Amino acid sequence: MLNAVKRMKIIKYSDILENKNIDYIKKVLEKGNILIYPTDTIYGIGGNFFSLSALEKIDKIKGRTHNPYSVVISDISMLNDLVEEIPDIFYDIYKNLLPGKFTFLFNASKSLSKSLLKNNEKIGIRIPGIPNILKLIKILNFPLISTSVNRSGEKPLNDPEKIMREFPILQTAPFDSILIDYGIMSESKGSTIIDISERPIKYIRKGDDYERFIFWMSNI
Repeated sequence: MLNAVKRMKIIKYSDILENKNIDYIKKVLEKGNILIYPTDTIYGIGGNFFSLSALEKIDKIKGRTHNPYSVVISDISMLNDLVEEIPDIFYDIYKNLLPGKFTFLFNASKSLSKSLLKNNEKIGIRIPGIPNILKLIKILNFPLISTSVNRSGEKPLNDPEKIMREFPILQTAPFDSILIDYGIMSESKGSTIIDISERPIKYIRKGDDYERFIFWMSNI
């Protein structure tokens, strides 16, 4: 159990769906603040995807300004407001492989602010296999920014204690952050990144479960 730290609230993963915790998380994220949360690969730094304030804070934490971040959604129903179109193949992927350790690149919806995408034409979408996080996002009714907990170019951190030691900035007043404690997570190569906005689809990063995806593709 992590000790409470000033300006950072620690919530056990098993407790995040309690009403008091949902209300608190929603309040913090609606103000553009930060959530450290587990995915099915690594811990992520996140916030309300529609908040430029959250985006700027994550940039400061990571020392990264130009590259866009992925987005975690609860289910396929959240896609319509984020992407220009849903390719037919994604419906089969969703049925057979998701939730899972994959990030899919789509053409971003033209209705989205270019600032949220850092002027990128594509958006990376994740539906990780970690049930309480998906339920939380469904309740919040907005997607979360998703990026690894590390400074740009460094190894992602998988231990909540190390995250707190390495990022004391998260414990300062401007960030008012929350950490969802899932314990120490296993080593991971990160999600496999697949661009399905073009044909043929392109493999951008061969991360966790890459072989599983290739096997499935070879049998459809």
